[in-house]
Amino acid sequence: MHRRGDWYDVMQVCVNGHQITDCADSQPESRQKFCKDCGAKTIDACLHCSSKVRGHHHLEGVSDYSTYPAPRYCIECGEPYPWQVSAIDNLKEVLKESELSAQDLQELDKALPDILRDTPKTESASLKMKRIFGKMGKPLYEVAMKVVTDIASETAKKTLGLKEHERPFGLLHPCLFACFHESIKTCFQ
Repeated sequence: MHRRGDWYDVMQVCVNGHQITDCADSQPESRQKFCKDCGAKTIDACLHCSSKVRGHHHLEGVSDYSTYPAPRYCIECGEPYPWQVSAIDNLKEVLKESELSAQDLQELDKALPDILRDTPKTESASLKMKRIFGKMGKPLYEVAMKVVTDIASETAKKTLGLKEHERPFGLLHPCLFACFHESIKTCFQ
């Protein structure tokens, strides 16, 4: 498939959030019915509105080997994708394991929507979460913060002092990273 101009490809992701490909239309051979990492079914469209999951941004005349992370929300209807729903449910289950008071849990539940998306209340909601999380024991705190890192908005992560999981050399496509890594090894032999 060769299109002219700038266009977005389609991303295929398993329902647990593992990206299969961000070029499902232009490279259909990269599609999979099930995830190689967890065995879950894969999707390439929103389960609510059937809009395709936005993938790689093709720019005419530009070779770009970047990968794009799986989006958390549909850009057409705003509903969360299944992996975001599962991650939110996971955080709620982790919080139930804590010894937080019912009032603390209620405050977190109220703050959560503003932590998941960038809103005018994101910073205050994040500070509230940080204050309440400080009441948890260290092992549970670490697990809860890891989950929050995966689901929170960028503003919430910054307010909480968290960083996105980083891949060496930015977001290089895994195939390009492997080629780059091999060429570096050859240079130093």
